[in-house]
Amino acid sequence: MTDRSRRSLPVRRLGPLEILAVLVPLLTVAALALVRPIDDADSTRPPTDVPLTRATLVCPPALPGTGTVALANADGTTGDVTTRIPAEDTVSLDGTVRTGIKKALVAQAEGELAAGFIGVRYGDAAASSCAVPRPEQWFTGVGAAPEHFSTLELVNPDGGPAVADVTVLGPSGPVDVPALRGVTVPGGRTMRFALADIVPTRDELALHVVVSRGRLGVDVVDHVDELGRGARSRDWLPSQGETGTTAYLLGLGGKVGDRTVVLANPGASEARVQVKVITKESEFSPADADEIRVAPGSTETVDLTELMEGKAARGALGLRLDATQPVTASLRTVAGGDLSHAVAGSRVSARASLAMPRGPSRLVLAGANGVGVATYVVTDEDGKEIARERVELKPGVASRVKLPRDGAVLDLMVERSGAFAALEIGPPGLTVLPLSELPLDGRVPSVRPALR
Repeated sequence: MTDRSRRSLPVRRLGPLEILAVLVPLLTVAALALVRPIDDADSTRPPTDVPLTRATLVCPPALPGTGTVALANADGTTGDVTTRIPAEDTVSLDGTVRTGIKKALVAQAEGELAAGFIGVRYGDAAASSCAVPRPEQWFTGVGAAPEHFSTLELVNPDGGPAVADVTVLGPSGPVDVPALRGVTVPGGRTMRFALADIVPTRDELALHVVVSRGRLGVDVVDHVDELGRGARSRDWLPSQGETGTTAYLLGLGGKVGDRTVVLANPGASEARVQVKVITKESEFSPADADEIRVAPGSTETVDLTELMEGKAARGALGLRLDATQPVTASLRTVAGGDLSHAVAGSRVSARASLAMPRGPSRLVLAGANGVGVATYVVTDEDGKEIARERVELKPGVASRVKLPRDGAVLDLMVERSGAFAALEIGPPGLTVLPLSELPLDGRVPSVRPALR
């Protein structure tokens, strides 16, 4: 074989671009192999509790004769509070400050004043706690008829618009009310919706208000206007934060009157509800109290006047409702020409506080889930303690305690148990304010990258 036949073929050298075309995909695959998604267990960490440093209260617009708003701090902390609506101003908080104002009031506390910042609007036989804006709440037992009608009020405490969707339930199921879908409330404005105008009916209704954008202060004004010489009265209907299978409706006053319980069942299954009467000695089901059935997605109304006037219910402090499905509930009372409401509150397991309207008042305690102690403290407008008492808590029994007339702040501390509580105010008339856990902390969500 000649030298020419053994000559090798020329070898082509790879240029920089060809080398990069091979190396870049290999390096990318290697880098991705080193990245792993975060463990599922780490992605479900609860939010962190931090001291509350800012609190906003919304006080509803006044009813006739209810032009007074009281602001206070449950711990007696002093400082300046900023009012944002109806006008920018500063209020010096030292004890309880009472001011006359008829428009909706938005007040903001910062720093040490934020934890325990409380307020109330009150007047002639009517009162409403000033509340922190919440994303969701229920109003059960509203009316849209000439003799019983309600008005929904939405207050936007911020500068930007807020949006709410209101679901309406009736005896036959959900009610289509276009005027209450996607309601936009401009910043700093108050919007009112008279239910008798937008959904006229003689049925008892329930409203589920969900705020999908921004913040809103929400309240309902309830009216009764009976024909002829019947009762003509109005009061605020307190809200219920969430549904539940057990409801304590506390605060009946001492007068005989017409009593109507309204239940709402937002679930997909029928709810069966058992009514029990609460007295100082026991909780019991009267022999003639029938089980109440509430169809899915609907309301049910029951007249309890005859039951509550019977001997078995003498001395009743409230009602307990036990349901097979989560429901909301309210008890409407018309006694002596005056309207009042007892609404299912939330269990207090640590501490609750209320700014108190002037006049006679009583603290009602019931529904203890164990043996414990409730200690209440009442202070006057200057922050001076004027009453303190320990009340034993036991399952199945209730208490009704008379409070000083000149009280300005009620502070309730519960130990070794949990209980439901309400404040009865009056005479003249009767209004009932449910107590709920006092917020002292804020919550910061746990936010982390999804990859590491």
